[in-house]
Amino acid sequence: MDSAKAYFKKTKRRIVFEYALIEGKNDSFENADELASLMKGFSNHVNLIPLNEVKERGLKGTNRHRAYAFMDRLKSHGVSATIRRTMGEDIEGACGQLRAKVLKETQ
Repeated sequence: MDSAKAYFKKTKRRIVFEYALIEGKNDSFENADELASLMKGFSNHVNLIPLNEVKERGLKGTNRHRAYAFMDRLKSHGVSATIRRTMGEDIEGACGQLRAKVLKETQ
């Protein structure tokens, strides 16, 4: 965060953060409040990305309803945030899923 703030101070360019939302791991209101506190003091934007489920990892992405609640919580703190739309998840072709499938098939 120190580096991001120093970069903003030098360039005056907004910093964009990617935040992968993982069900039950980092998608609570407490997590949103903590993230919001990190975003204070410089221009930034948080791009929320519900994790694409990869069965081998046992992690699930936050559902859309929860993702929007998380985003709304960030916005209540004055944090600029959006939710990235997902593509390819239904055919296991989304980021991370296809890689895992190809690795499994080649082993």
